Amino acid sequence: MKKFFLLLLSALLGTALTPVCAYTLTRVSVHDPSVVWEPNSQYYYIFGSHRASARSKDLMNWSKVNATWGIVNNSGSTVNGAANNKVFVTNMTKTVTIGGEEREFGPFDAQAWSAAYSEWRDASGKPWSIDGNMWAPDVVYNPVMKKWCMYLSINGPYWNSSIILLTADKIAGPYVYQGPVVISGFNVSGSPASLSYKNTDLELAIGAQSTLPSRYNVSNWGRRWPHCIDPCVFYDEEGKLWMSYGSWSGGIWMLELNEETGLRDYDVSYPSTNGNSDGVTSDPYFGKKIAGGYYVSGEASYIEYIGGYYFLFVTYGGLEQKGGYQMRVFRSKNPNGPYADAKGTSAIFPSYLLNFGPNSDSRGVNIFGAYGQWGDQLKSDGERSQGHNSIIAAEDGRTYLVYHSRFQNGGEGHQVRVHQVFQNEDGWLVAAPFEYTGETATSADIATTQQVALPLIAGTYQLLIHKYGLKHEDKELVKPEEILLHADGIVSGSKNGSWKITDGTSYVSLILGGIQYKGVMVEQTMEPSQTKRVVSFTALAKNGVTIWGYRSGDDPTGIEKVAIESQQTKKETILDLQGRHVNTPAKGIYIINGKKTIK
Repeated sequence: MKKFFLLLLSALLGTALTPVCAYTLTRVSVHDPSVVWEPNSQYYYIFGSHRASARSKDLMNWSKVNATWGIVNNSGSTVNGAANNKVFVTNMTKTVTIGGEEREFGPFDAQAWSAAYSEWRDASGKPWSIDGNMWAPDVVYNPVMKKWCMYLSINGPYWNSSIILLTADKIAGPYVYQGPVVISGFNVSGSPASLSYKNTDLELAIGAQSTLPSRYNVSNWGRRWPHCIDPCVFYDEEGKLWMSYGSWSGGIWMLELNEETGLRDYDVSYPSTNGNSDGVTSDPYFGKKIAGGYYVSGEASYIEYIGGYYFLFVTYGGLEQKGGYQMRVFRSKNPNGPYADAKGTSAIFPSYLLNFGPNSDSRGVNIFGAYGQWGDQLKSDGERSQGHNSIIAAEDGRTYLVYHSRFQNGGEGHQVRVHQVFQNEDGWLVAAPFEYTGETATSADIATTQQVALPLIAGTYQLLIHKYGLKHEDKELVKPEEILLHADGIVSGSKNGSWKITDGTSYVSLILGGIQYKGVMVEQTMEPSQTKRVVSFTALAKNGVTIWGYRSGDDPTGIEKVAIESQQTKKETILDLQGRHVNTPAKGIYIINGKKTIK
């Protein structure tokens, strides 16, 4: 009888959860995944370090892709399937135009630059190899060049790295090396003679130099200057092409690129600001600093324009399972900043500060971090060290966050995960609390429709608070606690407070323990179940802390919980057909001293 009543109630109110559609998930391992949409094939592609790549039609089922290298032979033909140690030696671009004058671009052997420290050995005693040093590519389509452009890091052991451009007619290649975009590590103290600035494009960018400018002649490159890895290339809303780059060391920097060549725009100049100090914020060669500095951790910058803002993602900490890897978010009205978090704190550090671990600085919105026992996850399971993400405002009107994650008991093994992302009422990004499994709500839907009917909201929730300062060495992760969202807008349980929905939208506001969180209320499939549909929320406080919640228990509408609460307090609860409280009798649900009736 109870089940019949609840089914009848749902039918009368139109509050049944959306039926779960059958879906599959095919996992893939791509470190540092950069996502791009290929319209002809209707595939999403992800490109990652050391030539890992995959594609998917639905962002749930991934298959490996073998993106190939090419070299140009003596007859001018492109030979496909070139080996790693042949691709990065001879650049195809021979000249560039600067100030209307054609200039010789010069050769740059990217492989030789990164291999300059011949005596270097890794922990196992192996010398440097190109095979393990092709890091974090970013691929975009350049409509002027009519080419797919891959921006790739070729890494050396002591900041002697470069970001290079390769181009292809098809997204899977063959990609041919065109030339360097920016180069780091020249003339580091004790470096080989081959790492001279004369072997780079420094003088094309800043003019002829009789000697190396003193600002670059430093013993600790990493406190001041960027490490030229981890490129992110994007077009702004005006059609300008930009590249952010950098890792740990001297921070994240930005350069304008030439839309016609895909290389650096040598006609754009940058002032030298604090150039002879570790607090440098702008440099004629390296461009403009937008985040980090002073050897503070931070890598994998990724920028996307979403709903009026350019959002900058940076991953703090070390990538290992116990390294404290965690995504942080900043935003700006301009592509090259200034970028700040929800507290208004700059993404640029004023001095060295530890920004991950138990005593970390809380700069940057913590969109989420290590968590476990969430949904139907096993008690021993959980995600950790999530990061080096990309994000895409897709053609379907939805926004997706793509990242790699390690796991609580998975060692250094990693997989790609995708979460849908929304904007809250303040325009900040909040990530859905479960991975994407085909949900259809768009950001426009969130702003204009109520995705979850009010009678479905009241009930018991599992709450996850993504706090700063996790003890990663101990593999600490956050775990859920229980709260109750009462139909009268009160919150009780492990946290006391209130909640409300903005009329006609899916925006939710929760005040928990005196802190306000703004987010969205949506339906999702509980992870990793393929059958449980739940009401969930994701929300953000101005202090940068994100919370997730989902309604738990067996009550499919939440009405039973209201009835129990009413019976306990002996109060009259009246809900109209939209689930709102009314002070005068109306047609709706009446729960009086624990007894339900419909009038």
